[in-house]
Amino acid sequence: MRRFGLVLLCLLVAAGGYVERARWLPYAPQWLTEAMASTPPKGDPRAADGEGGRRRGGGGNGPRTVAVVTAKAEAGSLPVVRRTIGYIRPLASTELAVETTGILSEITAKDGAMVRKGDLLAKLDNRSATAAVAKDKAALARDQATLDNTHANFDRVNRLVRSGATSTQAGEDADAAVKTAEATVGVDQATLQADEVLLSKTEIRAPFDGRLGAFTLSLGALVQPGTSVVGIAEVAPVYAEFSLPDTDLATVRKAMGDQQLRVEVRSSLASEATSAETGPIVFIDNKIVEASASVTLRALLDNKDLSLWPGQSIDVKVSAGAMDGLVVVPSVAVQPRESGSIVYVVGPDSKVEVRKVDVAMRDGAKAGIANGLEAGATVVVEGQVDLVDGTVVKPTDAPAKTADAGARG
Repeated sequence: MRRFGLVLLCLLVAAGGYVERARWLPYAPQWLTEAMASTPPKGDPRAADGEGGRRRGGGGNGPRTVAVVTAKAEAGSLPVVRRTIGYIRPLASTELAVETTGILSEITAKDGAMVRKGDLLAKLDNRSATAAVAKDKAALARDQATLDNTHANFDRVNRLVRSGATSTQAGEDADAAVKTAEATVGVDQATLQADEVLLSKTEIRAPFDGRLGAFTLSLGALVQPGTSVVGIAEVAPVYAEFSLPDTDLATVRKAMGDQQLRVEVRSSLASEATSAETGPIVFIDNKIVEASASVTLRALLDNKDLSLWPGQSIDVKVSAGAMDGLVVVPSVAVQPRESGSIVYVVGPDSKVEVRKVDVAMRDGAKAGIANGLEAGATVVVEGQVDLVDGTVVKPTDAPAKTADAGARG
């Protein structure tokens, strides 16, 4: 039983090594890579050659030739693109509440309706407030008439005082009567304004253009000050709110200054074929979120077709100009390893050299190399699994469409 367990463990280790061969083969000792290259697996038709690879040319101990597809590395630039997720936020959103006690007597809008600023949405029983305003207007009219009469009387008395037909005291009394009447009219006007404010508080009107939510109360409900009646949100235009790593902040600000910054937004459920909504970034938060090392941004979107909904999840693409001075290769040429990224470079002698490279950025089917590769180098884009440092290859140029399709796959 113990011997069986030991054998099973060895088999598992061997299987793991075979599966991970693409990771360690580029850095394996030369004697091991040559041995593996010249010895085909058991059952491989090439084993029928007797000494592994003799039919591919060379002697029985010569390295086998591997067919690969290659492409040329080119000097160029790549667009600076950041992709993230975010949410749609309304420019304004609020719950409309009553400001006075009363009975809800009328609802003039429908749930979910689009309304304009100033539209009447609901009304409380306003009979008492309307009567108070009417009473104030009547009192104002009465006292205004009294004021007009005192003005006329003041003019008559003044003429008599100037002619000596009456005393100075009579003139002073007439002047005091005018001032008293003016004060009374002022009080009436203030009372009318106060009662008109109370009357306006029995009406709920839209504070801005937007879409209503659902009314939370029914007709006949007794409401108190602060009771919410309906919500409203401005839905055109809207904000696209998202976050980017703080390391991108300098790039974003520079692109804004150069007027090269553009934001494209799609619903998370939409396909790439769906037209994107575009707009400028209008807000960068004044602080970085320490927990996520990110900064919040907002882009302003017209949303004329109302396809974007407040709270909706969105895919965001931020274009911030281009990065120059790169060596551009197909993305499939760059192979990830635990120690970084590598490419397989084909030399003039058709032998492969493993190069460690620094990938500055990627853009779909292309990768931009900052260090480790020169323009004009020939890199392998297909067939890397059989390659190690020094492998002899038979290169074939990759058609552009084929390379792009491989990158997308």
